[in-house]
Amino acid sequence: MSVGTNGAVLPGVNASQRAVLASDLSVSYLDHASGREERVLSGVNIALGRGDILGVVGSAGSGKSVLGRVLSGRSGRGRAWPKISGGSLEVAGMDLRFPSRDTKRRVDLDIGYLAENSGNELRNDLTVAENIAEPILSRDRDFDRRKLGRAAAMLIDAVDLELGILNRFPFECSKGQRQRIAFAQALVVEPRVLIIDEPAQGVDLIARPALFTLLERINLARECTMIIMSHDLATIERLTSNIIVLDRGLQVGQGEIDEVLRVSEYPYIRRMAQAREAARTVLPGTISKDTLAAMDLVAEGLFGDAAEEAEQRERERRAREQLVAQRSEFARFQQQDGGPHDEQ
Repeated sequence: MSVGTNGAVLPGVNASQRAVLASDLSVSYLDHASGREERVLSGVNIALGRGDILGVVGSAGSGKSVLGRVLSGRSGRGRAWPKISGGSLEVAGMDLRFPSRDTKRRVDLDIGYLAENSGNELRNDLTVAENIAEPILSRDRDFDRRKLGRAAAMLIDAVDLELGILNRFPFECSKGQRQRIAFAQALVVEPRVLIIDEPAQGVDLIARPALFTLLERINLARECTMIIMSHDLATIERLTSNIIVLDRGLQVGQGEIDEVLRVSEYPYIRRMAQAREAARTVLPGTISKDTLAAMDLVAEGLFGDAAEEAEQRERERRAREQLVAQRSEFARFQQQDGGPHDEQ
C-alpha cells in the first residue's frame, strides 16, 4: 500500500510494482566555506507505480532541478551536487538516502537522467555514436559493438536526427542537436525509471513533438516510470495530468492538474492557473513516418533478437517505398499496408 500523487491510498501498488517513493524528503547543499548545510528542498512526498508519469512544475529556483538530481541517484557526487538531508527516498527498488555499494553500481543503469544541460556534458573526444554507447561501455567494454551500433542508430532515428550525425563529434553539432543526442544517451540503458529536466530545453519547436511521442511510446511499451520537470505547464500536460508543484523549495500542490489549479489559493498556483491558456499553445511540427517507425523499434527494445528482425523489416519497407517512388507502375503491387501481393 502506498500514497499516490493525489494523496490517495493506492492499494494496487505493491512493493514489486512501486517505482518511486519519497516521504518527507529534504535536500541540502553543503557550504564548504562555513561547513554548514543550506536546505533547498523540504517536505516532498511522491509515490509512483510502474509506468506512472509525474510532472513537477515550478518556476526558476523552485527546486525542480535539485529534485531531479536527487531522484536520479546522482546526488552527493561532488561539491556542486545536493545531498538528501531528511526523509526517505526509494527509486527502482533502491534506497537512495543510504545507498549500498551495489546500489551505487546499479543506479546509472536502472535510472535514466537527462538534465537541462546534458547536451553540454557530452564528451568532445568521442563521436556521437560513442557518446550514446558510453553508459554501457563504461561498465562492460566487451559488450557487443554491433548491437550497440544498431541501438545508437535506432535512437538517433527516433529523436529525429540524420544518421550521418553518428560519425560527428558533439562540438560539430548545434545546441539542440546535442540535447537530442543526450536524450538518446539517457535511453540507451533502457532504464526502469526516467528523470527528465526540461525536455524541450534548447530543442527546436519542430523537433519537440518527436521527443514527446518517443517518451509516450516507451512508457506504453515498457511501462517505464517517468518524472518530467518543467516550468512550462503545457510541456507537462503533453505527457501527464498528474503533477506536484514546487515553489521556493516547498511542495505546495499535488494531484490532478485541473483540481490543483481549481482549489488552491497559493499565490504561485493562482498565477499559474491564470496563465494556463497561453501555456496550452499546440506545439508545431509533424513527425515523419520513418521517425515514427524508428520510435516503435526503440520502444520494443534495443538489444533483443526482435530488434534485428524489426530493423530488417523496416529496411524492406523503406526499399519498397523507394521502389514505388521511382517506378510508379509498381504501386499496384502494394497492399494498403505497404506489402506486396499477387494479382488475382
